[in-house]
Amino acid sequence: MINTNKHTQIGIASIALGLLGLFFYIIGWFFFSFVDNRLYGMILGLILSILSIVMGYLANKNGDSYGKYGMILGGFTIIITIILITLTTPTSVAFSHNSPDIKEIS
Repeated sequence: MINTNKHTQIGIASIALGLLGLFFYIIGWFFFSFVDNRLYGMILGLILSILSIVMGYLANKNGDSYGKYGMILGGFTIIITIILITLTTPTSVAFSHNSPDIKEIS
């Protein structure tokens, strides 16, 4: 059986950007959290993930199956971002602004 599926450069770039986006997002979340520069790695990861989705869409439209995998990786990173922002934002805002909702233990 002959594999008729072609892999284009844009499909391979989509997978590479998806993996890099996930890598930079995870590094930005865990490593940079100790030096208070978490946002830079996370934003870079999100930008790369969005590019991965766009390039994956273009590759998938041309019949490249790698485009589908690039879109999955980019979407996975964005879903992780939404979940982590939803879970961590209320606690980080409450603790960073001396909220009156938090009572001091005397």
